This record gives sequence, C-alpha cells and structure tokens, in this order.
Amino acid sequence: MDATQNPTSPTGHQHSHRSASRRSLVISLALITGYMVAEVVGGLVSGSLALIADAGHMLTDGAAIGLALLAIWIATRLASIDQTFGFHRTEVLSAMLNALSLWLIAAWIFFEAARRFGDTKEVDGGLMLGVGAVGLLVNLAAAWVLHQSAEESLNVEGAFRHVIADLLGSVAVVAAGILVLSFGWDIADPIFGIVIGVLILASSFRLLWKVVYVLMEGTPAHLDLHQLCQRLEELDGVTGVHDIHAWSITTGYDALSAHVTADAAVMEDPEPVMQRLRNIASSEFGIGHVTIQLEGSMDGCQEDHHIEHPAVSAPGSFGGR
Repeated sequence: MDATQNPTSPTGHQHSHRSASRRSLVISLALITGYMVAEVVGGLVSGSLALIADAGHMLTDGAAIGLALLAIWIATRLASIDQTFGFHRTEVLSAMLNALSLWLIAAWIFFEAARRFGDTKEVDGGLMLGVGAVGLLVNLAAAWVLHQSAEESLNVEGAFRHVIADLLGSVAVVAAGILVLSFGWDIADPIFGIVIGVLILASSFRLLWKVVYVLMEGTPAHLDLHQLCQRLEELDGVTGVHDIHAWSITTGYDALSAHVTADAAVMEDPEPVMQRLRNIASSEFGIGHVTIQLEGSMDGCQEDHHIEHPAVSAPGSFGGR
C-alpha cells in the first residue's frame, strides 16, 4: 500500500491531516465570506470604529484562509533536485505571513482609535450591537470548524488565530454596542477598538514563536530524544548513539538523522539492525524522514553532538521542554 494511502504511516497520517485541514478551511471560508459583506456595510452605516475594525479583520480572515489553502496546494507538489523536501515549508511560511498580517491590522486599529479620541463620532449603537452579535455567531461557527485541524497544523493555526482574534473582536463590538446604546458613551467605541487591537497582537505572538521555532529547526516539542536514544540502544549489538539531530519540516512531518555505533557481529550483517532502528524511529516515535548511519566505532567521526541521556527520562526533558 502506498504511504499516502496508509493512515498509519507518518506520510499517510500527514496526508489525512492535510485533507481534513483543507476541508475545515473551505467550510470556514464560506462562513466568513458569506457574512463579511454585511459586516462591512454595517460598519460603514453605523460609523463604528470597533465594527469597522472587526469587519476589516474578518476581511483578512478570508485572505488568511485563502492563503492557507494555497499553501496546502503548493505543499503537495513533489520533491525535485532543487527542492529535495518538496514545498512542505510553504505551510509554515503561510503561518508566518498570517501572524505578521495580524500586526499590521492591530497597527491600523491603534492609529484610527487615537485619531477618534480627539474627534469622537456619534455611533449607531443598535446597529453596531446587532451586526456585532451576528458576527460573533459566525466566528464561533468558523472557530469550531477549524479547532481540531489547528492543533495539527501551523498553517491552519494561523487562520484559526485570525478567526479567534475576530471572535474576541466581536465580543468587544457587542460590549461597546451595549454601552453606546444604553448610556450614549460614544467614547466606548475607540476604547474597545484598542481592546480588539491588543487581543489581535496577543493571539499572534504564540503562533509566530512556533513558526520561528520550526524555521530554526528546533527539536519537535512532542519528541523525547533521551527516550529515543535509549530505545535505539536497547537493541542487541547497538553500543551507542551520537550526532543525533531532530527537526520539523512542517507540522506533522518530523525528520531525524543519527549516527549509531554497533559491535562487530552487527557490522557483518547490518541490514536487520538498520531496519529495526528505522522502524523504532518511524513507528514508535512517528518520525517521517529517518536517516541513520551505522558505524563500527566513533573513530574518524568528525561530528560532536552527543546527547547525554539518563537511565530514566522524563517526557519532554530534552531542550528544557
């Protein structure tokens, strides 16, 4: 069976995640674009900055989801001599662009709010409240659709955080609408506009950190290298593991390279042990791309990257995680 058809293999698991992500993104895009026009019109008619800010962010939600869908399509392109890992990192770059676009949105909201503090405009609180409430429901539906896939893909998480920021923005719009409608506090509009901007910034920082961590080729947070080394060294004839590197090509697709030393008996017929080493990394630890170099000793090995692992490893202890 081909790996992409076998859901139990790392590549097959990644393929199923990608299909689920695509489906979630398409449904969310339909929900958001279907309501976006009404919210833009409502913001312009009511004169509400908070509502216009929320409408503008919903517009970027659609763009963010479209970018995520484009990234999934590009990532499915096959590897070539110029791109030996294919275009999987496109999804990570899409997440980074989504995070940075959230900062631009927040900057515009802060600028417009500061301008309105000096010239508070009259706001239609009733219209603001009604449109904001409907927007809140739409964003709740979109967030629910994206939630599961966001846990498995940085690309989808980028779009998900756009929707969450918009969801929080809708809550702020509703709150501002209540204050304007009940007490005539037009100043609540730019104040809650700033609240929306702060929430948008907060939602983007965690995503951007994850993106940077992948691009810096940090060890995947779910992978315990101490435990992996111990598991490899439990095999008969294996005497040690050194020069081990683990990183993520994209979310759900991890890579590993390691040098493994073995005794003379293993080196006479290395293939059975090599197969077991690869199976441990792939099947037990879910690593999709495994490269192992089997050596009779460390003599002549120029690499110096040995992970000192204790007899009993605490999950997530490597790298301070």
